[in-house]
Amino acid sequence: MAKRDRSDRILTDWDRVFDALADPSRRYVLEYLHDRSEPASVWDLAVALAVRTTDLPPDEVDVQVVQQAEVGIVHVHLPKLQAADLVESAEDGVFLTEHAETLPLFTPAYRGVVRPVGDEEERREL
Repeated sequence: MAKRDRSDRILTDWDRVFDALADPSRRYVLEYLHDRSEPASVWDLAVALAVRTTDLPPDEVDVQVVQQAEVGIVHVHLPKLQAADLVESAEDGVFLTEHAETLPLFTPAYRGVVRPVGDEEERREL
């Protein structure tokens, strides 16, 4: 059995990572942050999530829907993503950690999992 040097490798709590990735909203937050070149505010994340869930343009989404998304982000999604060491928060916003960047989360195959096929008939064809 070969010995592996783990001194400079990140040890991952996979249960936390899988728990964080289990929710489509959290996967979307990760994808949204990955596609940005700068940190995002919680409000920006809430607007993006509200737009995604309502399928409306940002200027047509009801403020209450965005506020509900913001509550979910602050109290549920960010804590789980932070516990999995996938995002960090700072004064300038929320951003992906280096650890998140090392995981194969943003490959074309993963993005195919994140964006499910539209209707039941299309899924059967796959």
